[in-house]
Amino acid sequence: MRNAEGFILGVVVGAVGALLLAPASGAQTREELRRALERGRAQLEDLQEAAEERINVLLEEIQEKTAQLVDAGGDLVEAKRQDLQEAIRVAKRALAEEREILLRSSRQRRMAELDGGRDD
Repeated sequence: MRNAEGFILGVVVGAVGALLLAPASGAQTREELRRALERGRAQLEDLQEAAEERINVLLEEIQEKTAQLVDAGGDLVEAKRQDLQEAIRVAKRALAEEREILLRSSRQRRMAELDGGRDD
């Protein structure tokens, strides 16, 4: 999920740039930075939810098509059903990996926020 990582990097770079270039006081700048991070977090959560929904819809479609093929019968259908079931397993693993990446990114961002907050 390179888009999410790029998004997070963009938020961090933008926030640092705003901090360095802002004519506002330190307190105002920190508040604006906090708001930007909250917006970024909300957008990241929206992206994660959208990705999960898309994957779940695809999984449902695959399962429906598998059921249709099984109903048609035959050895070839059975082989294809097994292939589709493997595809479902792979998709589920991919979803789990994407969730882990998002969680890791979220943890890293929180740690960065905590580290940044100690400089006050």
